[in-house]
Amino acid sequence: MKKSRLAIIGLGKLGRKCVEAISGDPTTDVAGVVRRPESPPASWLKAPAVTHVSELNQVDAALVCVPLDAVMGTVKGLLQAHIPVVECARLHGESFLEHKSEIHRAALHHKLPAIVGAGCDPGALSVFRGQFALLAPRGHTETSLHTGSSLHHTLAAASIEGVRKALATERASGEGILQRYVYVELEPSADADAVEKAIVNDPLFLDEETLVFAVPSIAALEETDRGVMLERRAAPGETSHASLLLEARYDEAGLAARMMLAAARALPYLQAGAYSLLDLPPGALWGEQRPVAEKEWM
Repeated sequence: MKKSRLAIIGLGKLGRKCVEAISGDPTTDVAGVVRRPESPPASWLKAPAVTHVSELNQVDAALVCVPLDAVMGTVKGLLQAHIPVVECARLHGESFLEHKSEIHRAALHHKLPAIVGAGCDPGALSVFRGQFALLAPRGHTETSLHTGSSLHHTLAAASIEGVRKALATERASGEGILQRYVYVELEPSADADAVEKAIVNDPLFLDEETLVFAVPSIAALEETDRGVMLERRAAPGETSHASLLLEARYDEAGLAARMMLAAARALPYLQAGAYSLLDLPPGALWGEQRPVAEKEWM
């Protein structure tokens, strides 16, 4: 299997996560990273670091990891250099469609494919929203981000016998009712059921519905900087009575990097033009791993 060589444009948090994602993927290699001339050295980087993509050899595609106001110019420059592109500009609605249309014209002109909005949101969450709407075509979708942790409630949960560390957060349910989520890292000898009962019945937690989850590591949980609840409810009278729920905690940059890498696998199968993730067949995101994925996940 010939590995696809990907250039990374920008080495901020997203660019670093793209390096990690590609380095752990058996089908791709980091062709190099394009950085500003004034950027400090990155001694950990095991790939060429240059100031212009033309200084790199054998680039099959580029992942654009630059600020929003630099995305369009960067994408057009890469297409002009005959390099297919994946980008993840944070745009939605009409702004996204206008952005895609402008890149589409440039991609057609240079006879290359480009994938737009392939990050976290738009990107991975867009795929779930679209699939939920497909399964419940008449209804309402709500997306809510988790709020930050509550220090007072976190300390209270951590003081419960058997709890080594804790993290308490709040979110609103689909009906707008606040719920408290308490994550606990237990001592080896702790009884999980007893810990849950003690927290739920603590006077401090009686004002809201409290859900307790035992996790292997609170430190690992705190590394994830985002949480989301995506809920799709079918309209009243729909025969399916569907209610679809996705709840997740994740490292936003890490998730975006994985989505960009998946999108890059689809590029060789595309004609010239700009595509969003909704334009792509799901199998294309697996690239040459598609037969294995189909066997395992279908």
